[in-house]
Amino acid sequence: MIKRILIILLLIEAVQFSSVHAQVNPLKIKRREFKKQEYGFKDAWLNVKDGNYFFSLGSGSYREAREYYLKAYGYNPDNAELNYMVGRCYLFTDNKFESIKYIKKAYDLKPDVNFDIHLMLGMAYHQILEFDKAIEEYNYFINNLHPKFRAKYQSQIDLYIQQCKNGKLLAAQPKRVVINNLGKGVNSIYDEYGPVISNDGQEMYFTSRRKYSKKSEKSVLDDKYFEDVYYSDLDGEIWSRAKRLDKKITGRANTTNIAVVGLSPDKQKLYIYKGDNKRGDLYVSTLKKGLWTKPKSLSKFNSKYSEVSMCISSDESVLYFISGNAKKGYGGTDIYISRKNSQGKWGKPENAGNVINTFFDELGVSLGMNDSILYFSSKGHNSMGGYDVFQSTLSNVGLWSKPQNLGYPINTPNDDVFYVVSPDGKTAYYSSNRESGLGGMDIYKIIYLGAEKALLAGDVEDLLAGAKIPYDDIYFSPLKKLAVDSTILMRGFINDSENQRPIIAKIELIDRDRSMVIATAISDSTGNYSVKLPETKMYGVEIVAKGYLLYLDIVDLSQRTYDEEFSPG
Repeated sequence: MIKRILIILLLIEAVQFSSVHAQVNPLKIKRREFKKQEYGFKDAWLNVKDGNYFFSLGSGSYREAREYYLKAYGYNPDNAELNYMVGRCYLFTDNKFESIKYIKKAYDLKPDVNFDIHLMLGMAYHQILEFDKAIEEYNYFINNLHPKFRAKYQSQIDLYIQQCKNGKLLAAQPKRVVINNLGKGVNSIYDEYGPVISNDGQEMYFTSRRKYSKKSEKSVLDDKYFEDVYYSDLDGEIWSRAKRLDKKITGRANTTNIAVVGLSPDKQKLYIYKGDNKRGDLYVSTLKKGLWTKPKSLSKFNSKYSEVSMCISSDESVLYFISGNAKKGYGGTDIYISRKNSQGKWGKPENAGNVINTFFDELGVSLGMNDSILYFSSKGHNSMGGYDVFQSTLSNVGLWSKPQNLGYPINTPNDDVFYVVSPDGKTAYYSSNRESGLGGMDIYKIIYLGAEKALLAGDVEDLLAGAKIPYDDIYFSPLKKLAVDSTILMRGFINDSENQRPIIAKIELIDRDRSMVIATAISDSTGNYSVKLPETKMYGVEIVAKGYLLYLDIVDLSQRTYDEEFSPG
């Protein structure tokens, strides 16, 4: 069993992934089986009905459905169907650990509560990195399914099992990164995704499905508000409170999907997606006198299929975009490339090929390292679940290499999409759905800590005990008054997040500027530790404990003074 570490000083992030097994109608809860006593029944049954209503609207209302189901749960916590519905709402929203509790209880109460109970358990275990348990549940589900239904689910179960196997390999070699939520200034309780960062790293445009006004409308597909474009700029280390872009781009009300997909290197062109529930196209808006013009269609790249995201090279001569063109694609949405000719006209778009594209969906292209690295998300290749972020390198002969998974914890069994990297490659931004989020999909900053530094062994030839030349004095320098010790003592403790038991672990503090470990401590049998630090600044924190996943995060001591007591917990 993979365990998780709870650090009192720092916040926890948990893995999730998107709904891949949609259900339109809620599982029927029978009135006569739900009723236990007369007192409280009427209100509880109304809560069941309200929960069913919101659940039937789509995934955008699962949290509301869950609140009503939990109220009904207070009346009858032993109804198998109600436990199933509560667990399912958790599973496809924001707490996979809770989903297991309710789904497993539903199974214990009634093993045949629903035909897909083992599939739901498998998906829940999958999302919290319990890959072996997930595979066990997936196999049980498919092996005990009626033969006439087995063909319908076989390919999907095979995919999930392969994703679990991929996940075991990726999670065993975690990357040295810290992943931080951008906070309430940018993110909300609704979905935020698709960050587009300017070359100087000071401006960000992104897409949100938040409620903007009383006139904001919801999509009939998932009961979430339509997409809209927001803007934020960097103020020191903090992104400013996001503002909705002007009405020439967003329209007067949220009645259709308007998403940002790209920004030109000179920040003068903003690329936009506009679409409805059926299809969408790419548009471009130009900055004139500080205002964005009404978007114009990029007709050269648009088709009768949906074109959903894009990026452009630094010299604006090559354009990469995502299209659902079924005739030219390998399956799902693919990456296409168009190049400008000597006359400055865009050439006919070409599929990027089956080294990059797969039978599954690709999404969210971006470029890095002087346009020599292509980043994108895919449900194919060696994904560990949902969309994973991959990178491919351009060779000297103009061919893209086999995509490499960016690894865990950047990628999770949830959807991890719209990755964009800074020019120096030390930080990146992307969208993910994690338990540390504010609700739905949020935008995160990735901080790369660099390679772990090896200890250097030094040779000491002239030892004190065997000095070649006798010393006149035991001191090697004149006596002087010692300076006051100005180091900072940081204290904390480490617990298991599930049972609160203390953990013996190694804690390393990493100087991000020099990419090196500057302090190390070992927590004792009570989980307590203390470590001295040379100055108040931001440090990377790496925690390693036997039987637990590697933990990485950032601790910000930059606002602390030397004489201030700082005892987190």
